[in-house]
Amino acid sequence: MPPLRPPVQLGEITAEELKAYDGSDLEKPLLMAIKGQIYDVSQSRMFYGPGGPYALFAGKDASRALAKMSFEEKDLTGDISGLGPFELDALQDWEYKFMSKYVKVGTVKSEVPVTEPESTSEPSESTSRDIDAAKPTEDAKSEHVAVKSDETPSNVEADKE
Repeated sequence: MPPLRPPVQLGEITAEELKAYDGSDLEKPLLMAIKGQIYDVSQSRMFYGPGGPYALFAGKDASRALAKMSFEEKDLTGDISGLGPFELDALQDWEYKFMSKYVKVGTVKSEVPVTEPESTSEPSESTSRDIDAAKPTEDAKSEHVAVKSDETPSNVEADKE
């Protein structure tokens, strides 16, 4: 086995990009994430690398699985909503272990879309209208038309009444 390379800082990457660091490519570091924080676990390839007992965690944010002490595919996610206090404590223990043993090399980009805050015309009205709208594609069109047409602002005014 080749000697370990020094950890490379990746910055912010998507969960999809993280999958490329699952240990299947020996030229890339072996990475996994807890609570959105990515750690280089290459030094523990025998555990997290292909064939290892925890290989399914590699290349993923395994927060939920670690918190629940689960090896189920459905738990291999960074979504920790709905976990109980015992599970959150277990996750915290894992996080402390990783922080003390491995180098943090990046973060997983949040998958929450950021299109709403970028709106420049009356974001509070357009946000409530977007939530109520059944067809988001029409709302997207009306936002673009707002620059060229007086119809969209009058519709917003009508919504207020």
